[in-house]
Amino acid sequence: MRRTVAKAERAGLSVGDYLESYSSAPGATTSTVEAVLRLGGLPEGVERVCEIGPGSGRYASLVMSALRPRVYEVYETASDWIRYLREKFPQILVQPADGHTLEHTATASVDLVHSHKLFNYIPFVATLGYLAEMARVVRPGGVVAFDVMTEDCLDDAMTATWFAHPERGMIYALTPRPWMLDFFAERDLDLLGNQFVPLAGVRTELLVFRRR
Repeated sequence: MRRTVAKAERAGLSVGDYLESYSSAPGATTSTVEAVLRLGGLPEGVERVCEIGPGSGRYASLVMSALRPRVYEVYETASDWIRYLREKFPQILVQPADGHTLEHTATASVDLVHSHKLFNYIPFVATLGYLAEMARVVRPGGVVAFDVMTEDCLDDAMTATWFAHPERGMIYALTPRPWMLDFFAERDLDLLGNQFVPLAGVRTELLVFRRR
């Protein structure tokens, strides 16, 4: 956190803009949140939003501004980013995080549960735990949104980069798309839409679901 904030200050950028400049693309955060809001159709003034792995809070800031939830809770495992979030966003409720569950959030209690730029980097078994928990905590009519690297994200340019620089590909985790759609369908969640999102020379797929 300290290094990231210091580099952003030296570059004359906000932390969110700095993170986009090297790990994504300018405007990607805004575009992602706009897609979640458009596809999800959530109204301003929702009761509760939950975010997994908020980091710098760049997505949280936009979602809170758009939806103005009564409660915005987060699960973050990095202690330095937790301190940063508490300083920058004192209204956020920071829940104790174990890295794979949302155990402090009640079942069917959340209007929107979302996560960005996280599931691409953690072991699949941890992602699986979070996906099951997202399905558990979202209320009927509520929205689940997240990005993962699916087989649809792969193209010749991306695989050529990985062949030339294998260390780049080794940091990412792939999530099988058909399996994931079935996983959520079995839990009464329907896919509303998707959007590809840039990530450090590759791309991930944003998926937005609604609970029946």
